[in-house]
Amino acid sequence: MTDGRRILVVDDDSDVRVFLARLLQRAGYTVLTAGDAAQALVKADQEPLDLIVTDITMPAGGGFGVLERLKMSAKTRSIPIVVLTGHDDPTIEVRALGAGVTRVLPKPCDNAVLLDCIKAALSEGG
Repeated sequence: MTDGRRILVVDDDSDVRVFLARLLQRAGYTVLTAGDAAQALVKADQEPLDLIVTDITMPAGGGFGVLERLKMSAKTRSIPIVVLTGHDDPTIEVRALGAGVTRVLPKPCDNAVLLDCIKAALSEGG
């Protein structure tokens, strides 16, 4: 059960954003979206969130900039973050995990794997 959990989906690719939003809504989550790092930071500051799903490569600050800002803020540092990335560079996963993300998944990702990962991250994060 999702209990109305709120998830922010951040991706500069509108097709990916819409797909993920629909997938998560069908799973029972309330979904907000952002198309770049700046929008993500504003929404994370203004909205109560239970989890963030974000790409790592995007305009207006980039994914690592978002991660750093989210983890520096007392308001957002405890929000679990799942990174989806199309890069197969292992240093990206190491850097993201070092920045405090919960999980790094490849893009494209199997829907069931993503939903299981989100469910686990929400359980671990409270």
